[in-house]
Amino acid sequence: MLADIHSLLVHGIAAAKAGEKSSARRYLERVLLDRDATRDEKVEAQLWLARISDEHTERREHLEQALVLDPLNALARRELAILDGRLKQEDIIDPDRQPAQAANNAPEKTTARRFTCPQCGGVMQFEPGGNLVRCAYCGHRQTVLSAFQQGLTLEEHDFILAMATTQGHALPAGMHTFHCQGCQAQLLTSGKISGRCPYCGSPHVVEIETSNLVQPEGIIPFAVTAEKAQQTFRRWLDKNVHSDRIRTTRVRGLYLPAWTFDISREIRWRGVEPEGTPVPGLGVSMGISSVSGKSRLRVHEGNYYVYEDDVLVMATHTLPRDLLSVSEKFLLEETVPYDSAYLADWLAEIYSISAADASLVARRMVLEKGQKAARLQALASVPGIENLQLSSTNIGVLSYKLLLLPFWIANYRHEEKIYTVAINGQTNHICGQKPPGLLKRLLGIGD
Repeated sequence: MLADIHSLLVHGIAAAKAGEKSSARRYLERVLLDRDATRDEKVEAQLWLARISDEHTERREHLEQALVLDPLNALARRELAILDGRLKQEDIIDPDRQPAQAANNAPEKTTARRFTCPQCGGVMQFEPGGNLVRCAYCGHRQTVLSAFQQGLTLEEHDFILAMATTQGHALPAGMHTFHCQGCQAQLLTSGKISGRCPYCGSPHVVEIETSNLVQPEGIIPFAVTAEKAQQTFRRWLDKNVHSDRIRTTRVRGLYLPAWTFDISREIRWRGVEPEGTPVPGLGVSMGISSVSGKSRLRVHEGNYYVYEDDVLVMATHTLPRDLLSVSEKFLLEETVPYDSAYLADWLAEIYSISAADASLVARRMVLEKGQKAARLQALASVPGIENLQLSSTNIGVLSYKLLLLPFWIANYRHEEKIYTVAINGQTNHICGQKPPGLLKRLLGIGD
């Protein structure tokens, strides 16, 4: 019977490729009606029925039925996006080829916004801990309402559609130029999307005009002031370095980019019940069981499913690897829709890690967490289960977005080496690099 179903599917696909739509439809519909057909076989049949359908409504119905069977099916989601006009066929890239970066080394033209006080023309700065920008000269305050007045919402991008185009793979390339509206200077920037004009001091936000660059969807404003961050830095030094022979910098505030991913996962487990375990008369409470001849070993199967929201991966290498724990302390539920006004007088970086590369890190994080949970579930269902095997093929990234996160960064020099300290600009959590062997030297312990 299984061979017959596969034969029907093969004949249906062959007929569809040959343009024999009536024969293809007859074979493929028989696959759908067969109770022994697997989910994958039915999905494949629905996809081919959609391809040979001449009517828009009928094609949509087949694609939606394929997604009912397999919500993470990339082909079905892509074809439906093309049908809806959300994806253009010419924008789809070859998955076996790395998207080409721009070969031209000439600076890319961009525009910039200058944030000035409506009363005196002075510099407007975003104030930590609130939704205000304040003039550094006359003190005039103004609320940051543009994002909300325009009805902007914090949107997420369809990950599968992004992977089909250059947007999910491309990185910002080269240098960017912008025109200072304060002193008319032509400025050059690389890796930064905001900053001050080095000539007149006007704060600007560089607005990069490229379709391949993902724009931030959300931002977490600074809630920790420079004074508070400096105090936190000093306390950390007093507690962890214990040395008068250090030189320090002031804390510097900047926004760093990070990707967040929504991921669904299904971890399937399979194991054997320990020998000597009594066989209950009514079977097991989870999965399936079987008795194998003489040994009477009972095989158990089950699956663990969960949805992970906003798995965060930093989108830049600016923060050293040993300081990444400070990024885990953000309260992402307090993210607000991005507006460039939040960057007034604050440095911010463009992402240097693509969404595609960051998604691999997010998948690994979810997989490790899911495997632990699946093992616990298996042990709870079958105490002492043996030969436990885990299958994690059904892990899918549903959506993603780019955020800007606030950090205070400081450095200190100890014995001619420079170390970095990072402070979470929202929660004031701190993490810093420590000189190696410092504790041993303080305690008088030899190497």
